[in-house]
Amino acid sequence: MDTNNSLLELAKESAQSEAWFSLFNIYEPLIAGWISRSGVEESSVGDLTQEVLHVVATELPKFEHNGRKGAFRSWLKMISINRCRRFWDARKRQVESIQTDTAGRNVLDQLEDPESELSQQWEFEHDQFVLRRMLELTRKEFDDQSFMVFTRNAINGESAQAIARDIGISVGQIYKIKHRIMSRLRELAEGIIDDIQFKPE
Repeated sequence: MDTNNSLLELAKESAQSEAWFSLFNIYEPLIAGWISRSGVEESSVGDLTQEVLHVVATELPKFEHNGRKGAFRSWLKMISINRCRRFWDARKRQVESIQTDTAGRNVLDQLEDPESELSQQWEFEHDQFVLRRMLELTRKEFDDQSFMVFTRNAINGESAQAIARDIGISVGQIYKIKHRIMSRLRELAEGIIDDIQFKPE
């Protein structure tokens, strides 16, 4: 994978690229989880998730980041909402699904409102989940010790001094490792995650 471009920009070039399949693998479980929360029965979640991802693959080359925080996240959320609404529209003639349909639409209404608590939760979970998955991609590019240093310092919040004493390298090397991996993460996540902030484990 070209390390001079973000995952998003590389994925836009082709739905058959390594970057697209990486993006697909990152987002599939996240989208499935949120579709499930909208009340869609388990047997339909997989198909609906694939529909969402198919739309993303088709429309992604035309996506242009408008510079606003969370633009890609919001774009993806609206695709998911629209496909779920189509699902409920197709079900509305089934009397037995009315109660679930109402609950599902209520979830979608809340997600559509950027100020709602559920919408804020979507944004937080999106960033944390996608960041963790991108961290897995980044891990393949660095040696085990470097990644251990990064995890202890940047994610777990351990001091550079303590880590340096433990493994016998300088504090300056700790900061250099952190900078290299963080820079790669920012490059990879550009356009997808605006602020890289780890929630302590």
